[in-house]
Amino acid sequence: MSRSDFLDLDLPSQCESLAGEVNKVYQHLPWAVKNEAVSRLKRQIHELSEQVHKSKASTSALKTQRHLKEALGLAHECVPLMSLCLKKNLLSDELHDRWIKRLGAIQLQLEDWLKGAGGR
Repeated sequence: MSRSDFLDLDLPSQCESLAGEVNKVYQHLPWAVKNEAVSRLKRQIHELSEQVHKSKASTSALKTQRHLKEALGLAHECVPLMSLCLKKNLLSDELHDRWIKRLGAIQLQLEDWLKGAGGR
């Protein structure tokens, strides 16, 4: 797959969509937003989206790799946060499963993009 193929995946939109869904779920639950796991999840998922945008906009291979590695780390950190929210009844089983599935797909695409960019 060429670099343009990775860019055609529109990974930034996928990340934005997931971040938007996380925000939407918790925007009317002020008691949940006060929970540290929810706050961290929201911060991490938005930072993930930001790093993916920076990766796509980058004109330097090294910067692209750095942003992709940061995004991958953030994606990995979101998984246990989602599980913690589930455990604390701050997230339904259905949403947990859907978000984990979407995050898994994003992680695979990030890994493929990083390999294509010469990292790893």
